Amino acid sequence: MGNLIRVWKTVPLPAGAKVGRNGTVTWTVKGKKRTGKLSGTDNVSHQVDTWSAEYTDETGKVRRVTTKTKNRSAAEQILARYEAEVARIKSGVVTREELTKVQFRHVTLDAALEKFRTKMDASGISKRYIDGTMQQVLSLLGECGIDSMSKLRRESIERWIADEIKKNDNTEKRGRSLRTINRYVMSVKSFVQYLVDIELLSSNPLKSIRKLNESVDQRKQRRAMTAEEIERFLQAAETRKCRKKGKTEERLLAYRLLLGTGLRSTELSLLTPNQIDFERNRLTVEAAKTKNKKADVLPLHPDLVQLIKKWIETHGIQSHERIFHFDKSSIRRSFYGDLKAARIKRKDSDGRSLDVHSLRKTFGTMLARAGVPLTTVQRLMRHSTPLLTAKLYIDVDPIDMSQALTKLHIF
Repeated sequence: MGNLIRVWKTVPLPAGAKVGRNGTVTWTVKGKKRTGKLSGTDNVSHQVDTWSAEYTDETGKVRRVTTKTKNRSAAEQILARYEAEVARIKSGVVTREELTKVQFRHVTLDAALEKFRTKMDASGISKRYIDGTMQQVLSLLGECGIDSMSKLRRESIERWIADEIKKNDNTEKRGRSLRTINRYVMSVKSFVQYLVDIELLSSNPLKSIRKLNESVDQRKQRRAMTAEEIERFLQAAETRKCRKKGKTEERLLAYRLLLGTGLRSTELSLLTPNQIDFERNRLTVEAAKTKNKKADVLPLHPDLVQLIKKWIETHGIQSHERIFHFDKSSIRRSFYGDLKAARIKRKDSDGRSLDVHSLRKTFGTMLARAGVPLTTVQRLMRHSTPLLTAKLYIDVDPIDMSQALTKLHIF
């Protein structure tokens, strides 16, 4: 027998929320007062208003789906419909596949994809991210021969994954990396999960597909710059002639900010004066301009603040105007040109490379070598976990490890 329940949802602590002594949180959404319980330090758990139907399917698995209604009577009817479907399948009247085909009969794949795009648009996700996700979904579905809703099958996706992995055995022309394969699959899984959310699918057939271990197929391994390389690099950037007047000073300031803040080059290119608190030496990273779409406040070195302030005043940059006038491709060209002028190889003997994003890795590595705790480095780099910071953004050389061992007094 199925049940109707109201599930608990955990969300970031809303701005302006009031926290009581017993952990009760109250806030207002569209004029309506809501209550919840404090979860950790930055999250709040609250019971959703809509009912969810919980029932056992024909395989004996307990499923929970939202009815998307606050009306209990309407929710009971939806639950009864799910249970009736299970009863029909158990009695042999119809199969799950046949039911799915009936659901898809009046919905084309193109229409479902358009609904998915609209959903992402409404979520406030950047156009660049949406375009990338849609391109990945369309490519994967096309290569799998999935041209209708009824052909969405786990087997087709797994066959595609296996074929992509086999291509990597070709040493002359390798296929997609494991990281890229994961991205494509995750995009399609998000699309299929959306179909479940809007009740075009009763369950996600791709849910059990796991991510591949990307660490065994790292196509590009970045490294951090050494202190000596940083000095040579900045000196070369300062002395190298540039066709456009003022571009040398702009490049130098950009490099110093990337090295001193750990910002991504895209985040820096979108930086405006109103994001900087010149009195308290702070930088507000706006959610719309970040990779993870989360806002944050970072400290700035006082020397960097003065350099930015001078640049803004000299060029009469208004509070809402961009401080820098470079894009991803132009700063990449400048970076490689300055590397060449400094006589620093783009790849070392171990195959590790230097690019603009290496300046972010250099930032993390310099903090670690200065003895800054890992959790603090993680916070400054705005990573989700310290593991990500340690694994990808901190270089530990054999020399560093040898010096660490000298601190042991065991003999």
